[in-house]
Amino acid sequence: MAVNSFLSYFKKPVFLSAIICAFVFYSGILLLPDKPEIFSLVETAGITRASGKLLSSPAKASNGSYYSAYFSLSSVSDKKDFSSSAKGRIKIYIPSELVEAYYPGKLFSLSKGNGFLYETGGLYSFSGKYTNKGFFVKTCDSGDWEKNIRGRLSKLRALCRLHFKRLMYGWGRGGGLLLALLCGSREYTDPSTQENFRRAGLSHILALSGMHLSMFSAIAIFFGNRAGVKKLTFVLRIITLVAFVWFAGFSPSLTRAFICALLMLVSTIAGALKPDILSILCFSFLLQSAICPQDIHETAFILSYGALAGILIFNRFFYRIYTKLFPRSFSSSLSAATAAQTFTAPISLNIFGSFSPIGIISATVVSPFVTLFIYCGLSLILLSLIFPILSKPSEFIINLQYNFINYIVKIFSQVPNFSL
Repeated sequence: MAVNSFLSYFKKPVFLSAIICAFVFYSGILLLPDKPEIFSLVETAGITRASGKLLSSPAKASNGSYYSAYFSLSSVSDKKDFSSSAKGRIKIYIPSELVEAYYPGKLFSLSKGNGFLYETGGLYSFSGKYTNKGFFVKTCDSGDWEKNIRGRLSKLRALCRLHFKRLMYGWGRGGGLLLALLCGSREYTDPSTQENFRRAGLSHILALSGMHLSMFSAIAIFFGNRAGVKKLTFVLRIITLVAFVWFAGFSPSLTRAFICALLMLVSTIAGALKPDILSILCFSFLLQSAICPQDIHETAFILSYGALAGILIFNRFFYRIYTKLFPRSFSSSLSAATAAQTFTAPISLNIFGSFSPIGIISATVVSPFVTLFIYCGLSLILLSLIFPILSKPSEFIINLQYNFINYIVKIFSQVPNFSL
């Protein structure tokens, strides 16, 4: 993007609004509350039981002892059994032995007793203790789903994700990586593989984002174009995007990608030949900050917007340099990776104290293989569901690709990171 072209954006209200909001959020001038507000008659510090609805699928903490999720309160009580209706969104930490009661191959899945399936939309009553970090669960007293269409869809999603995890568990380490790439669950992703991706500057590949949405959108476009009906292509794209996000869940980076994708579709339907992607990104930032304020300080949220902003602002500059040295196809990927790293490197240094310069090259090399891995995995999943006898051959193919990707990532992970 030329300098004059970039400076012209300061004349656009949506761009200026996003810049001002970002400055307010992250400069420290206005301190936003970092603790959730709970409205009830029970003293917050004394809450020992919380009832309500799960707003996100539980994600395993780094120490492996707990799964964390967002929880919308409906009622609370204290140790004296004084109860009150409640409102508020809090973070809860559920012990692994509770969450993994139904997970295949996990230690706790072999235990006897009543368990619950913990997924978005479920209604639960937890006993535990409230701390500054959130509500730490000890036991789950009840679990159910709403008796309406939304509740039935939430239960269907939970069962689909459970069966998908069972299939991926049967495919070993390759299935674990495919599970992380398609549904954001890393319970079966080898820890050493996750660490290698991080050190190689490829953590964004494991985080559900625009790359994944663009792949599913491409599938919809392929079948829509085959039908030869333009309106059908738009309908298929919308259905595919909604279905994927519904199944995978609204992580901060995937929410950003979903909002941007819908805005791009609306712009195209409205007849915009060249949608202003940077303005769309700015509007998405404002919209997501308003509807999901809990995402604002999430690392995935910051890096997701920072990486895409870097690509939109600096990509052309680096592309002109690289095309003088490399073929255009390679220069395109390399310039995008360099632009993203240029914008996110200061953020990574501030948050993690280090960043991986090798990510510029590793992303260019590894991304095509990961894309092929996902497309192949989707095809083999479909074939295995139709013809169960093909499950074992599919496992072999998936793990063959996994070993190749893991080998390349491991090589890049050996390059030292830049640290403060």
